[in-house]
Amino acid sequence: MAGYRFKEDDGKSTIALIGILLVLIFIVGGALIYILTQKGGEAVPPLANGTKPPQNVTNVTNITNATGACEGECLLEKALSEKNVSACAMMGNLSQQCYEGLSGESLEACEAVLNVTRKMACMTAFAVGRNNMSLCERLAAGADACRLAVDPCYNASDKSLCRALEEGDPSRCGSNSMCLLNYSMAKSDPGACALIENNVVSAACKSAAGRTDKCSGLPQQSERDYCYELFAIYTNDYLTCTQTTPNSIYALDCYSLFAARLEQVSFCDDDGLGLNERWQCYTNYSLLSGNLSGCERIDALATTSRFTCFFEYAKAYGNPAACDSIGDASGRSTCYEGAIIYSNQNLDWHHCRDVTSFKWMNQCYTAAAKLYDDVTMCDYISESFAKESCIDSYEVYKKK
Repeated sequence: MAGYRFKEDDGKSTIALIGILLVLIFIVGGALIYILTQKGGEAVPPLANGTKPPQNVTNVTNITNATGACEGECLLEKALSEKNVSACAMMGNLSQQCYEGLSGESLEACEAVLNVTRKMACMTAFAVGRNNMSLCERLAAGADACRLAVDPCYNASDKSLCRALEEGDPSRCGSNSMCLLNYSMAKSDPGACALIENNVVSAACKSAAGRTDKCSGLPQQSERDYCYELFAIYTNDYLTCTQTTPNSIYALDCYSLFAARLEQVSFCDDDGLGLNERWQCYTNYSLLSGNLSGCERIDALATTSRFTCFFEYAKAYGNPAACDSIGDASGRSTCYEGAIIYSNQNLDWHHCRDVTSFKWMNQCYTAAAKLYDDVTMCDYISESFAKESCIDSYEVYKKK
């Protein structure tokens, strides 16, 4: 057989086969590299800041979902950083945490807070910050504490004094001398007393606030006496009464007041009072204190003073039984008549049974039935004829 002879066509076919092999090798190698990199076989290129991104994003819970959207804690964090209150409503069980986180900066968030203590704190802070007490009305609990935080004087009996003390400014009292006095005493500030227009009251105020005598410099004796009386009252110091002129009206008022205030009727026996002033002091003591012992200390020979004391006491305290201690019958009758019939606006029917005169006891119940508009008061009268008279009197009274 003759030998094979290489032809030109054979060479072209060989070159084509080699090219096809190279292409296959390139494709297969590229596919292998791709597969390896997808399985973590090759490192992922670093981010711009040099850090590598997380290798398994499915393990980062409550931050993003499979599509990369922000959820859960991520939304909460974003809402807090952006101070977006409206986003809180879309967070489900994280909504309250969101509202609480923004409650210090947003009134809307504060109002949405359910926790009573937290809501009270933030609403009070907004009310104080805006000086708006009406915000306190939005609280179901703690509204009064909120109002006090906005205005510590809102329920004070003397708002002018309260605000003066709060601000350290006596001018808030205006021309109210009692307010200025109380401010001066509370602050131990005699200077504030200068705002009191009455010079005697101002001097007494300075004396009390500074605990030093400013009364002695007043020009007239009556002014000095009145100043010392006020000085004693303002400082609650009985001994200052001794600075008043003996037997003066100021001395009498000063001793009487402290006798009743301290329940020491013996103060009326001070050398600063004469005999007649002493009887009057006893009377003042009983009328101020409600204790009859003052009237009883008046000498029986001082009939006018003794009658006046028991009579005024009977009317003031609605107790006609006090008339029983008047010595003469005529005086007792006058006392009964005044206390039971003519000046009976304070009549207390409980005292009727203590009246020793049957006539006036029955009159007492009759007057009480009309005064209290209660005919059953007549039932306390034991004599049938007197009881009927009481009922008849009541019926006539009702027909008028």
